[in-house]
Amino acid sequence: MKEIETSEMVIEMGKTRTLPRDFYRILFLEDNPDDAELMEHELHEAKVQFISKRIDKKKDFIDTVASFQPDVILADYSLSMFNGMQAFQLLKKENTYVPFILVTGVLSEKLALECLKEGVDDFILKSSFKRLPAAIVNAVKKRESEEEKRLIAAELKKSHEELRLLLNRHQISIEEERINIARDLHDELGQVLTALKIDISLLRKKLTSKEFTSKTIDEEFAVINRTVDKIASSVKEISSGLRPDSLDDLGVWEAIRWQAKEFEKRSSIKCTLSLPDDDLALDEKLSIAVFRIVQETLTNVARHSQARMVEIYLDVRENMLFLEVLDDGVGIEDEQIRSSKSLGIIGLRERVQLLDGRFMIGKARRGGTKVFIIIPLKQN
Repeated sequence: MKEIETSEMVIEMGKTRTLPRDFYRILFLEDNPDDAELMEHELHEAKVQFISKRIDKKKDFIDTVASFQPDVILADYSLSMFNGMQAFQLLKKENTYVPFILVTGVLSEKLALECLKEGVDDFILKSSFKRLPAAIVNAVKKRESEEEKRLIAAELKKSHEELRLLLNRHQISIEEERINIARDLHDELGQVLTALKIDISLLRKKLTSKEFTSKTIDEEFAVINRTVDKIASSVKEISSGLRPDSLDDLGVWEAIRWQAKEFEKRSSIKCTLSLPDDDLALDEKLSIAVFRIVQETLTNVARHSQARMVEIYLDVRENMLFLEVLDDGVGIEDEQIRSSKSLGIIGLRERVQLLDGRFMIGKARRGGTKVFIIIPLKQN
């Protein structure tokens, strides 16, 4: 929320009260210039800084509200052709919310209550203009408070929706990972283990056969050894898919290099990589997070970008880690960035925010999509 400055004072019931801004933009809906002048005089007396505009016709009202953008409207209740309540109803119809104060010579208590019930912020009797400065302050503060609550509620609703989608995405990711592991176990290990079982069965037959010789045994053991090597290779490949050995053995930079090569091999999208010149070691938590951020970014490129090439730039300077990913694909639209259904973006943003970082995404200048991430290293 914009920081509020307090510099001007207003007199209210013998006490001083700070105004919550440098000046007000006040729109008078008033056909009597003398009444408007009296109100302005009262505001000047109370040291209220303002600029004002006066209109008295319906045809000018909505356009003036849009162009002048008043902080408050002071409307004469008794205009003959277009009175204050008609103006207020027109604002409501246009879904335009501006603090609205009715000004009138005489107003019954019943009518005043009806106006307040309709949503008018306050009413001022022309015999009591002394109350005008305080009424403006209160009306504006009330509307700003309502707007702040509305924005907070909207953000809260959006956050709840994103959390629900993230939890759903998390569950889907777990199921997808289980399916992938099951498929790899079946396709890779299952077939090789079946072959090993056949090899052992053949060896057993040969051991009981009359043609049994040391040479045939050596040949069968060689076949079995090759099959066992395939099993070990499959296990290593499945394990690397879950967590690369290079992440623990060689560090995050080499793990990202491995990830880039694997991505290029799987997706046929050319991947160029630029890594920091120094061998700065990141702690385990940050290393895993950075690796996963790069991994998820590349996954989004493969799924959505229709790119032929992707470039990854990683750099560390001034205790900050910088990551930039550029692709030459179709480019992301603003609606996709703002959408609570863009789970890939939401997931990336959440990972970065957990590290007190900044996440930016948009269209690249030369086309395609650009992801830019900054993560502080001091806190990590």
